[in-house]
Amino acid sequence: MVEKVIETKICKHCQTSFAISENDIAMLEKLSPVIQGKKYSLPTPSLCPDCRQQRRLTRRNERNIYRSKSDASEKELVSIYSPDKPYKVYKFEERRSDERDPLDYGHEFDFTKSFFEQFDELLRVVPHIALRITNSQNSEYTNMSGYNKNCYLLFASEYNEDCEYGTQLIRSKNSYDTLNCSDMDHCYETTNCDKCYNTSFARNSKECSNCMHVEDCIGCSDCMFCMHLINAHYCIFNKQYTKEAYTALKKDLLSDMQDPIQKFEYMCQTGIKKNLSNINVENSTWNYLFQSKNLHDCYDLSYAEDCTYTCMWFEIKDLMDVCHTTRATLGYECTSFGYDSYDGIWICGMRTCNACMYIFDVHHSSHMFGCVGVRDKEYCILNKQYTKDEYEKLVPQIIEKMLIPDTGKADWEWWEFFPASVSPFGYNETVAMEYFPLTKDEALHQWFNRSDYEAPFPRVEKILKANEIHDIQNIPDDILQQAIQCEVTWKLFKITKSELDFHRKHELPLPTKHPDQRHKERMALRNPRKLRDRQCAKCSAPIKTTYAPERTEVVYCENCYNKEVYG
Repeated sequence: MVEKVIETKICKHCQTSFAISENDIAMLEKLSPVIQGKKYSLPTPSLCPDCRQQRRLTRRNERNIYRSKSDASEKELVSIYSPDKPYKVYKFEERRSDERDPLDYGHEFDFTKSFFEQFDELLRVVPHIALRITNSQNSEYTNMSGYNKNCYLLFASEYNEDCEYGTQLIRSKNSYDTLNCSDMDHCYETTNCDKCYNTSFARNSKECSNCMHVEDCIGCSDCMFCMHLINAHYCIFNKQYTKEAYTALKKDLLSDMQDPIQKFEYMCQTGIKKNLSNINVENSTWNYLFQSKNLHDCYDLSYAEDCTYTCMWFEIKDLMDVCHTTRATLGYECTSFGYDSYDGIWICGMRTCNACMYIFDVHHSSHMFGCVGVRDKEYCILNKQYTKDEYEKLVPQIIEKMLIPDTGKADWEWWEFFPASVSPFGYNETVAMEYFPLTKDEALHQWFNRSDYEAPFPRVEKILKANEIHDIQNIPDDILQQAIQCEVTWKLFKITKSELDFHRKHELPLPTKHPDQRHKERMALRNPRKLRDRQCAKCSAPIKTTYAPERTEVVYCENCYNKEVYG
């Protein structure tokens, strides 16, 4: 998809050049807010697409949760806010039953202060909900998730039962250590998989059962160390066996997996790859797109239309620079914007809202500006209630204040997303660290917040090293009172009772790496969110791909890949 370049700019953060296309201009015009008949046109961004995404992701802490105490009741709770942070944190039910309305914390806009300074003050006094959990049972240690039952350490996941250690897991049961999977049952260590059963160590595969160590396989059963197979049975390293021979060889392989795993990883690294993993898309670029059209530089989207620089998740339209959103229309520079929301600009957490700007965790409301934690309201500014006429008169005045240089200091606030300094989380706690990793010094040098809080580890009877974890069937129950030291990071972690039962049932070795390290390694199996120019290794046609030219994989265009794999 070739677009006409209107302007080339230098990113004020990373100093690289980036293009402003004709499509960008059209989207900005469509998204520009109108107040009392006057359009406040959105100018072109001052940051490149990568830096804009990085800045948005500094607002989203998915996986780092802490034991803390409620500021309402002093009872223990689990929270995404570490105890050393200056924020009030309530349990969900406490926040909903609180006698104080979020508007009780509101105040008039002070024209002698910057907007972000006042917003940060509001962020520190309005109580926050400890975790984002919706309609779940016995799933206290989950976040950004809903409709789960008996789940533990699941993040951004919904409609699961008896699952642990997963991110972006949907409609699954009895599955552990997963990333971006759906409709899984009794699966372990799977990434980008769909509709699999009793399958472990699988990547980019679907509708497989009783498989181990497979990649890019569809509809297979009883296969090991295979890739690019369709509807295959009893195969090892892509070689066909009888059921009896397969069973005997599998038993031998399971006794010593080190060499077969190394051979399989080499096969995956040197085997052919499709340039992009898109299905049923039209006029779209980037990766992991499904049933969508007119997408530009988008990632991990399904049922999307007319979006640009947008990633995660589905049923969206007319969005620019948005991430982690569902069922939303008309949005610019947002994260966690969705669930039947419409017309939002600079949003961090919004459900069933419309005509909102610069808000944090606002639900079922409309015409909000600079509000935090408000529910079922309209026409509010900094959590203060106004009439419609008062709101529409004051908001333009605030905009003008944000636009005009103040006392010789150039004002940069209007048309910019929340700065990282206003984020309630340290950079290393957020999703930004997963896609744009920085050392502590790098983060501080780039003016990002940093969290150095280390939660105390619970007392245990004994600490085991990785080489002390033996055959799963001989591990005693008292391992549940012990801790394991991660063989990579040296961090301590514990095994849960359900996890131990699962590994015993499926004869899988217990993990020897911390859950965070396992997640990091699963994330590394997915390519960076950056398109590169390459040539198809088969027909030499120019292609766009997330495989960098210096990588060892053999990359084909979609046509050559389909011919090679599917015949």
